[in-house]
Amino acid sequence: MKAVKGYRYLFRRGDQLYFRRRVPLSARAAFDNRKEVQKSLGTGTITEARHLLAIEVATFDKMIADAAGKPVADALRQIASGKQPSRVEIEETVRQWLAERVERAAASELVSIHHDDAQRLWQGLQAQVENVRQGIGLGADEPAITTVWLAESICEAAGWEIEQGSSQWQQLLRLLGRGQIEANDWLAADLNGDARTIQDTRFAPEQYRLDEQRLAERRARAPVPITEMLEGYLKEHEPTPATEKVWRRHIGRFIEFLGHNDATRVTLANVVAWKFSLLEQPSEGGKAKSARTVRDSYLPAVRSVFKWAAGNGKIAHNPVAGVVMAGKRKPPIRDKGLTDDEAHLILAATLTLPPDRLSPERKFARRWVPWLCAYTGARVNEMTQLRAEDVKRDGRIWTIYITPEAGGVKDGNPRTVPLHPHILDQGFLRAISGKVGPLFYDPSLHRGGSRSHPQYKKVGEYLARWVREVGVSDPGVWPNHGWRHRFKTQARIVGMDPETRDAIQGHVPRTEGEAYGGTPAEVSWREIKKLPRYRIEGV
Repeated sequence: MKAVKGYRYLFRRGDQLYFRRRVPLSARAAFDNRKEVQKSLGTGTITEARHLLAIEVATFDKMIADAAGKPVADALRQIASGKQPSRVEIEETVRQWLAERVERAAASELVSIHHDDAQRLWQGLQAQVENVRQGIGLGADEPAITTVWLAESICEAAGWEIEQGSSQWQQLLRLLGRGQIEANDWLAADLNGDARTIQDTRFAPEQYRLDEQRLAERRARAPVPITEMLEGYLKEHEPTPATEKVWRRHIGRFIEFLGHNDATRVTLANVVAWKFSLLEQPSEGGKAKSARTVRDSYLPAVRSVFKWAAGNGKIAHNPVAGVVMAGKRKPPIRDKGLTDDEAHLILAATLTLPPDRLSPERKFARRWVPWLCAYTGARVNEMTQLRAEDVKRDGRIWTIYITPEAGGVKDGNPRTVPLHPHILDQGFLRAISGKVGPLFYDPSLHRGGSRSHPQYKKVGEYLARWVREVGVSDPGVWPNHGWRHRFKTQARIVGMDPETRDAIQGHVPRTEGEAYGGTPAEVSWREIKKLPRYRIEGV
């Protein structure tokens, strides 16, 4: 098919004229995913074809506009903008194609080739060179079909929108033709055992070095979205949903402070300014953020994401690396664990009649979760996620299995914890008899909560509010986590083995040696039994 000079999109095949136009990638769905539209105009005379061509062009443009949901002029302007390659881009892309073509041939076509096959390949290369040369020479009727196919393939891969028949299209065809000739000459030289010679200086080694230099400069100037860095970090490190939620919030506030999303523009001064600005911003509770919050929560999130990006070649350096937040830790005004009076107050309240409006699962959580925390030192959400199948017998010992499969465990490691005799004597096993699945929430009542705020976490939040209502109002102690600190204190009082004590609570081993082996239920049971019973009226 030969282009008709002076008329865009008009081509001749034999004695017939055709409308032919490439479909932009963004609009192909409207054209049944075709890459190109070809339609016979039903005539062979230019006079008749001009009017028919104008109709086809208008119809084509209308389909493009409908696909974009914009007026015709705006749609065509959008297609033309940003997808027209420069001369340098065309040359770089063709050089890249040439390098890959020769490399593929050296790795396949020329490997262990037989003499007769080599002769036929050499003759084929020479014939192709002549065919391509005739297609790009002065006064050539039309380019070689292989050159056109290559041009279309390159435009497709690069997302270029070059109209066939345009001067830019001709430029691409001529350069590709020269590249084909160069590639075939090089391969023929390899077959014949001759040294390669460069016919066109646009394919000289110096041009490839300049391409690499320009590529490096473009990469250095190219924006690196901080949000993409965060996604890469999260994908590789897979933090807990709760941690992911917090980090997304912190990174979002950092981007909001910067006023842009480009990591390459972030400087040390930016990070320092953000650090101090955080101290002036109120937290969700209305109080000013402490230096500790900035140091232990905000800075680690941004520092880790930028460290990951620098280590993975996304950015040249980590501007957050040396930024720290000084400031003394506030001295504790009291012990972090619940006092005897506070513990007794909570446990006694678990035996009171709950209000009728409370769901059965919340009533059950109020009754048992504080006791489980008191005698295991577990995190509250490790208990609120407990399932009936996690309560099991290990020989003669009844245990609970704390596992990430049920929800979340801070370090991701499951552990088995024996149930204290006092819990068994209160009838815990009878209370869960016949239950299946989560003990303290109803999955069927799930109302679209996120992974970072699951149902079992909401149960823990409810219990914290309830403990405050019961009368544990001292802000110096956490209503749920206070059990975890208290367990450690009580364990020291009764002389519990430190290594076993840490294993029961899921704390990281203190030494490399302690990390070896496991902690059998018999060992944990022996230590758990050392804890004295809470003297609460009614149990």
